[in-house]
Amino acid sequence: MINYLHGPRGLKASMSRSLRIGLAALTVAFAAPMVAAPQIALAEVPALKKIAMVDMQRVLNETKEGKKARADLESSSKTKQEKLDKKRTKLEADASKLGSLKGAALASAQETLQKESMELQSMLMTLEQELGDMHNRTLESMYKRAQDIVTKLAKERSVDLVLVRDSMTVIYAKDGLDITDEVVKLYNGKHS
Repeated sequence: MINYLHGPRGLKASMSRSLRIGLAALTVAFAAPMVAAPQIALAEVPALKKIAMVDMQRVLNETKEGKKARADLESSSKTKQEKLDKKRTKLEADASKLGSLKGAALASAQETLQKESMELQSMLMTLEQELGDMHNRTLESMYKRAQDIVTKLAKERSVDLVLVRDSMTVIYAKDGLDITDEVVKLYNGKHS
């Protein structure tokens, strides 16, 4: 905007001041990120001489303890599932009888059926929780034991790094780096 009150000299001074303020603002705007930007720390990667890999899923599936744990979980699940199926079958039979009832008898039967249905859902949720807890405890225990075996084996062989072999994390590995078979053998020897 032109400042007509101060004449051409005022116009020049006003533009000069606006230009200086604008340049100062730009300088601050561009300099602030440079000053405030965190410094990138460069870390040196230590030289690794030996690397190994373990497929923990195989350890869990192929060890005697893992096979027994899976069989126990399946047996427990099957037993509890049979109990749930009996209750569900009874509910379905009771529900099919509702058509022949009327009035107060129908209302009472529906209320009972709804209560039993909620009990069945509660039993199902409890079953899932119990099986999940059993599964997690078993996995945690076995994983810890396998970890101890892997650590001992790695120290004995002067291995610098042991990776968990998984199709999502290890795309390629040279033959001979996988020590899973040895871990399974040692695990079976120690925890059978």
